[in-house]
Amino acid sequence: MTSLRNYVTTLYTLSAKAVYTLSAAIAAVLLTGCAPRVATSFWRIGTPADSTREGYAVLYEGNKMRHCYPITEWHDTFPPSWGEQGGRDTYHSLHHHGVAVESELMAYRIYFDKKQTVDVYCKRTPQLELATSYWYPNDSLLAAGYGDDILRVSGTVGVGSVKYWDGKKMVHFENVAERSQRIVSQTKNSATIEVAIKGWQVPLNNSQLNDFSQLSTLNSQLVNLTVQYTLRAGHRDMRCDVFFSSPLHGGTEGGLCTGVQTIPAKGGWPTDTIILQDGTIGLGNTSQLSIINCQLENGVLLASWGTDWPVNDSAKYAKETVGLAVFIPKKYAGNIVHDKQNLLCLLKQSPITNHQSQMCATAHFYLTCVGATKENHPVATTAEEWYAYLRKWAKGLR
Repeated sequence: MTSLRNYVTTLYTLSAKAVYTLSAAIAAVLLTGCAPRVATSFWRIGTPADSTREGYAVLYEGNKMRHCYPITEWHDTFPPSWGEQGGRDTYHSLHHHGVAVESELMAYRIYFDKKQTVDVYCKRTPQLELATSYWYPNDSLLAAGYGDDILRVSGTVGVGSVKYWDGKKMVHFENVAERSQRIVSQTKNSATIEVAIKGWQVPLNNSQLNDFSQLSTLNSQLVNLTVQYTLRAGHRDMRCDVFFSSPLHGGTEGGLCTGVQTIPAKGGWPTDTIILQDGTIGLGNTSQLSIINCQLENGVLLASWGTDWPVNDSAKYAKETVGLAVFIPKKYAGNIVHDKQNLLCLLKQSPITNHQSQMCATAHFYLTCVGATKENHPVATTAEEWYAYLRKWAKGLR
């Protein structure tokens, strides 16, 4: 009887442990499901006096120590008497130079200056990192498997930035009355960030005018422009929605555009024609495929591939092989243009019928990226694999 009692006690103990282990496993899964899978990051650089602000933290960019506090939006105005260079340098007053958003796979930041360029931070291990690395991982974090910035954008379009095509080259947004960035929304599975300008003096060329008597009217056109970038959990790609207060002139003579940079940015425009197995024609140098413009049934796919140092410090950092892409739905895809550093698509606009909206037109597109040498399990390790992946990615987009 004693042996039977001991056997029953042991069996009960084992069962209890099994139930406890199973319960813990289920709880871990449930907690993981409840944990945020996207996040935003937006920090103003202050002084030690800001230590009383909620969320104050001492952050670092390399050896630079900064007293920072979190913000959800920032506005800069530029009175005509100042000019845009006359007062503020917000770019250097914000930690990581602008608002940022991340999923487990990628992080993106937008520069708070005339460039408004999208820059890329790639994850080696799928996880949220900006609340620890603040875009600038130190040596300990890098050794622990953190990701890092992988793209040197310089003065290019980067990937999926909205720019202006002046008829000959891509230009940035100068001569504005106001710039702003903000965190629009954030849930555990999705986040949207925004960059906006008001009172933008649209640069127009005389070649755009059918009637030179219109010159003074067109050159005085002031436009408000808002771009919202939405990143979802488990995604490396973002949807980009563009809103205009006034219709902008299109054609190859000028208009808003988006696209991808060449990699490296200073490598010049590729000159060799390369034909892929599916018949798609790409461009490259020395037989290395580097850029492609693909007309699909549902839109235009622009992509690039290459290797470059991600920052100017080539002694500390290794070169990164990166793939970039944007997809513009057919409804919004205009002419394809390029300069020495950028492959671009002019954006068509669709009217907004909501009369309560201050914007009169809209367009949208998508951007994505891969860090072939940064990620532990990249979706592509060669240019050909990247373009094959992109054709499948773009197929379901509208």
